[in-house]
Amino acid sequence: MKKWFAGLLVLAVFCAGSFYTYQYFYGGSSFYTVIRDEGTKSGSGEDTVYVYKQAAYDDQGDRVSVEMREYRKQPLRQGAYLKLLVNPQKGVLSWEEISADQVPKKALDQLE
Repeated sequence: MKKWFAGLLVLAVFCAGSFYTYQYFYGGSSFYTVIRDEGTKSGSGEDTVYVYKQAAYDDQGDRVSVEMREYRKQPLRQGAYLKLLVNPQKGVLSWEEISADQVPKKALDQLE
């Protein structure tokens, strides 16, 4: 019985550590922003990098400054509302374009 309990304890510690590690490297918080300019462009063709430095807001209206680096042929559409996944260590991990009515009210008030 003691070996069985010790095995469960080791498994629980391993699972908790794995979850924490995953959240540390790949987790983050949602923030919202709107594209207002074309960003800074460097390179050309397939190697074009657009850098956007701007403010983003969480669902409580708290502000953070973010920097997004996008490898694209064209800049992001001006006026596009984005939902960002921001990791404290790595910055912006991912984004998706959303409509203005999907942005929380407190964040939308700050963006307008």
